[in-house]
Order: sequence, then structure tokens, then C-alpha cells
Amino acid sequence: MARLKPEMHPLLTEEVINFLFGKNIYTVVNFLQTEIKQICCITNLAYKEILGIRKHLIHKNSAVVRNGLDYYKEMIRATAIIPTGIQNVDAMLEGGLLTGNIYEICGLPSNGKTQFCLTIAKNVTQKLQQHVYYIDTKRDFSGRKILRMLDAEKLPADQIGNIMSRILVKQINTKYELLNCLYSIQKEIDEGLTLRLIIIDSLPPLFYQTEESAKNYGVMNQFVNIMRFLAREYHLAFIVTNCITIWYEGDFSMEKAITEKLGLGRYWLSIANFRIMIKQTQEICKYGLNIVKSNKLPKGVNCTVNINDSGMF
Repeated sequence: MARLKPEMHPLLTEEVINFLFGKNIYTVVNFLQTEIKQICCITNLAYKEILGIRKHLIHKNSAVVRNGLDYYKEMIRATAIIPTGIQNVDAMLEGGLLTGNIYEICGLPSNGKTQFCLTIAKNVTQKLQQHVYYIDTKRDFSGRKILRMLDAEKLPADQIGNIMSRILVKQINTKYELLNCLYSIQKEIDEGLTLRLIIIDSLPPLFYQTEESAKNYGVMNQFVNIMRFLAREYHLAFIVTNCITIWYEGDFSMEKAITEKLGLGRYWLSIANFRIMIKQTQEICKYGLNIVKSNKLPKGVNCTVNINDSGMF
């Protein structure tokens, strides 16, 4: 649901919205779900004024009937395949990343997930001359690594500067900052930013910060809704990284079984359109990528890539 803005209603001034944000009331849904008396105390608005705001928001945010044929034509016109610039990965994905979809890269720690993201960010900005948003939750983004990749191609300094300037990095610490970040990206696109790819590296640090599962799932559901909306309405591709953990069953004297579990719980299992697992092979600097979930490609399709200072290739 839409984020509260001053343009939505004359009584929703910047001051009133800041009061609401201070009480974690960020969206139209949050506003409608909060008791009117509580909003009166937060904003100092009259009961009748809040009733008027509620009616206006409900009317403005109700479902809009759209012509199915027009919607289909718009989708065909704007949908695109974004090459990753990694030859084997593009072959595995039959061309690259399809806009409107969410791609999840999962694997054990230190198995090349961040290097995968950095390489794709560099390739998309360099070859397609498109902006890429890189949302960094672990402080793992490295401009020096991007620079080393570009230096390896012997590019002139001004071209390197142009490429790196198109990678827009936001470092965030909480799941609420993630929501704010996506809303701000939507606003930038509306104001003219050319964008096709958003990378989130990584999700588990944000959603493992609290043990309140009900609140976690509520925020995750809101995050998923925003992500899907941006992907479909603005024809973007999302890459998100997730961790895999190893669980040992049994006691210290005897291990009964070893299982690998995907992070973020059962709810997350159905979210991504494509899930790609990355694992290090027995050969040095070689990694295997395997499609374990897809709504368009057969499961089990895989490829091998190399990783060094020049990136993934």
C-alpha cells in the first residue's frame, strides 16, 4: 500500500506525517488500521478531520479497473531481458534477467554471492548504460573491487568514472530502512531515473535482528508486496541474496544427519521467481550455479563460472 505523503490530503502536513512516522505509521494501511482516537492523540487533529482523511484515502486507494488488453500490450512493450554479462550465466538463463521477476542467489557464507552481485552491477552499468541500485545491508559493497574489474579491461579514467557513477549504493541497517529505501527509489523513478535492476545484498541480516516472528512476517510481507509492485509496474528485475545454513542432527558422539536450510523461513520459499544456488567446486576459483526453482526454466539447469579480481566470468 502507498506510503503517506503530504500530497495525499491537505491535513496531512509534513509535521503531521512526521508525528505518524514517529509512531511507526508509515503507510495508508497503517493509518487505516490504527484507531482514530490514537491518531487524534498523535496528530492533535479532530475526530471529524481524521474521519475525512480516512474516507479520502479509502476512495483514492481503492482498486482501479484496468483494461486487460491494454495492460498486456504495455507489458509486452516494456518487458526486457537484461544480460548479466557473464556468458555461462546468460546461457543458463536463456539470455539474462527477465524484468518483472525476482532472482534469489543463495549459498553458504563466502561462496561468491556478493562477487556475483558486484559483477552484474558493473556489467549492467557498463554495457547497457543503465543505473543499478545496490542496497547493501552488510557493508560488503566495495568500490575498490569494481574499480579493479574495470582496470582489468584497460578502460580510460573518464569512462570508469561514468560507469561507477551509475551504481547507486544505499547502505541500510534495519528492515524498516529497507521499506523506506524502496519507497524512495519509486519516487526517483517517477521523477525520471532510468533503472532496470535493483540488487539487495543481503536479506537475512535485516530479518534476523528480532525474534518477534509475527512482526517479522508482517514487515516481510509488506516488503514483498512493494518489491513485486516495483518489479511489475516499473518493469524492473530484482536480485536478492540469501544464506544457507548447515544443521547437524545428533549429539557430539554421533552425527545422524546433515541438512542445509534456506534462510528467512517457509514464507520466503514461494516468493522468488528464480532461485539459484551457488557453491564452490573442488577446483580453485571455480563455482557452480544451479537453478533450484524457476517458473520458466527447468530445474537442475546449471553452469560453472570463475571468480578472480576481474570479477565473475
